[in-house]
Amino acid sequence: MPEPRPHGPLHGIRVLDFTSFIAGSYGAMLLGDMGADVLKIESPGGDNARHWGPFIGSESRMFQAWNRNKRGIAVNLKTEEGRQVVYDLARDADVAMENFRPGVAARLGIDYDTLSRHNPGLIYASSSAFGGSGPYAQRPGYDPVLQSMAGAAHLQQLMNGVAAICPVAVSDYMAAVLTVCSINAALLHRERTGDGQWIETSLLQAIMTAQAQSYLQPLEAEITGPPGIFPYRMFAAADGPIFIAAGTDKFWKLFCEAIGRDDLAGDPRYATNPQRVTQARELSAEIDPIVASRPAHELEADLVAVGVPCAAVRSADEFFDDPQVEAMAMSQVVRHPQLGNLRMAGVPWRFSRSPASIRRPAPALGQHTDEVLAELGYAPDRIAALRTSGAVRGAEGDVGDRS
Repeated sequence: MPEPRPHGPLHGIRVLDFTSFIAGSYGAMLLGDMGADVLKIESPGGDNARHWGPFIGSESRMFQAWNRNKRGIAVNLKTEEGRQVVYDLARDADVAMENFRPGVAARLGIDYDTLSRHNPGLIYASSSAFGGSGPYAQRPGYDPVLQSMAGAAHLQQLMNGVAAICPVAVSDYMAAVLTVCSINAALLHRERTGDGQWIETSLLQAIMTAQAQSYLQPLEAEITGPPGIFPYRMFAAADGPIFIAAGTDKFWKLFCEAIGRDDLAGDPRYATNPQRVTQARELSAEIDPIVASRPAHELEADLVAVGVPCAAVRSADEFFDDPQVEAMAMSQVVRHPQLGNLRMAGVPWRFSRSPASIRRPAPALGQHTDEVLAELGYAPDRIAALRTSGAVRGAEGDVGDRS
């Protein structure tokens, strides 16, 4: 195999990141992982996620997790001088990303129509809760709102008896991935045609994409058979919960044999999944006491040995030390100048020729303002004047308009 190149596949691509929170920030971070030069452009007050605990020293743990591989500059977009900085950056940028509520980017003068006048080849990606049009366009929303209204919480009710929100921000992370996919596709389109374009996605589209099976409705046929898979749920073992996913006929037989119930495996009443779903209550009465008599990790080992998908419940900290995490290079350490070494989840893909990597921690507010402006050709006295006026902010926190 040829020697890998020292940079990721997006090396040479510059991204202007106006986003905050997960859906925007994490998507821009993934582009940075792939080698893009991501400039996180914050207001002088900073991304609101900087103020979400828990904290490591004075830094937000969440912000650190969503903003590695970026350089940070702080610009007051409410000033003409601050907007001019962004226009100068846009001329040589490849991508701009924002996740303001629809209309805010236009009020700030950084919408697609404005920035594309400075750079027609710009790829501009917008993400919001409900999209840029329709009756909910101005409605505020976070991931739990979308999980509640779009069926995800109801699926929890169907599976576990109680409506519940998955603490993992499903729509946010899915929206981030959708944004990254669309940006890379748009970059390929530009490579072929020279055309930039505007991309839009939303938490609404993301949560529907993440549960596509819930949104398939036959218009000229009927749905038959009972809904669900059995056994495919959380069970209470002797010392904690374990999820068992013996949903196929093959896995069902292996599961029954592993728990010493060959009679269930051979019973024609339970031979197919629809039969098992119909008889789920009766089967649970047979299975639950057996699972409850076994320690979760012991049962997990026995089921894995025969090929049944399952897992005892563990915390993120416990899983972080799993040997498979290490084997997949998903435990990485990066040096933070104030906080010391930070261990974090690694990059989620492998490129054989242009490997992605973690090159820097999340930036301090305004950490690279002077550096980036100097790259634009701004003289030191001009940079100093911008800082004095409050149009930009440096790492140490200049006096000026922080709005």
